[in-house]
Amino acid sequence: MNKIEFFTNDRYLVLKALYEHQIEINDVEICPITQQEIADTLGCSKAKVNVVLNELIDNDYVQIYNNTKGRYILTEDAKKIMKKFKY
Repeated sequence: MNKIEFFTNDRYLVLKALYEHQIEINDVEICPITQQEIADTLGCSKAKVNVVLNELIDNDYVQIYNNTKGRYILTEDAKKIMKKFKY
């Protein structure tokens, strides 16, 4: 499976939600959004968001910022994927 195919489902929607909520704090772009807020935005369950986020983390597209709940960082690969989708 190539990198684009990896995102042709709920992974893209979760990544898009994170991408849209990025803010810069102390020269770091973080996504201050909880799993419940993502679930509410996408109309799915928090459990589904948790599974997808873990897949994104396991595949090095998202990192947890300072081990803090509801604070995520998109990796450079994730940002490149969003650009490929012409977001």
